[in-house]
Amino acid sequence: MQHNDSAHQTNQTPTNKIPLFFREEHSGFIARGNFMTLAMKPQLVEQGEWLAHQMSEQYRLLGGMLKIVQEVDPTRGKSICSDQSCPTMSAGSASYTWIDQNRNPMPLPAPTYTKHIQTWVGGKVLDTTLFPVDPFATAPAIPSPAQQSSDPSYWLGKPSGFPQRYEAELKNMYKQMFRCYAHLYWSHWLAFWDLGAYRELNTCFVHFVNVGRLYGLLAERDVEPMQPLVELWVKQGVLPKVGKEEASAPGSAGGMGQGASQAVSAAA
Repeated sequence: MQHNDSAHQTNQTPTNKIPLFFREEHSGFIARGNFMTLAMKPQLVEQGEWLAHQMSEQYRLLGGMLKIVQEVDPTRGKSICSDQSCPTMSAGSASYTWIDQNRNPMPLPAPTYTKHIQTWVGGKVLDTTLFPVDPFATAPAIPSPAQQSSDPSYWLGKPSGFPQRYEAELKNMYKQMFRCYAHLYWSHWLAFWDLGAYRELNTCFVHFVNVGRLYGLLAERDVEPMQPLVELWVKQGVLPKVGKEEASAPGSAGGMGQGASQAVSAAA
């Protein structure tokens, strides 16, 4: 426990401007390996179908991490992430508000916000108008990259029967899921440290970020709260370098968009 106590003291020192989770000594994973093997699309799989698989898997992994802070601790009578400990949904200097049915921003406690995200994303994944149950039943052959670029009516997932709104929906889902990860790091990293689970958190998050960067699902402005950790993993060679110029291309399989914002709202 002495090591854990030291971590608490270091993380809470006012003069310490670098959170522990941004430090190289705490950036490791539960296993060695190349995360690109988990993210790269198999040659004979259509990209829309591959991203549908990835979204389902990322949703499952995020749920496992959120469960750690959502379960009620019998000794404390409350969960790690509670209305009292997290009255707002935030990640460092970034704060997030929910959008109600009238499109008005509404601040929510973090536990409520994250549960809304889980319900919303889970509903999207089960929506057969967005994620066809059997997309290959009527889908044509997978077009080549040259055929895609020459088809002005092409959209991500079209060959597999996904709707035209598919890419926009994926990006919105990914943005909201990223906020959940960012909150876990900024508000609950010490809980993962105490439980010996911070490497599991890193492993799930680096896989999530890798997929998001490779397929252009994350905008640069959305990544800002966790940018130092992302840059550290790029420096270590865990994540590939992604050029900003690639991010501006619609439907590109690489890069992040541009922009900056601190107080942002959910688009759900």
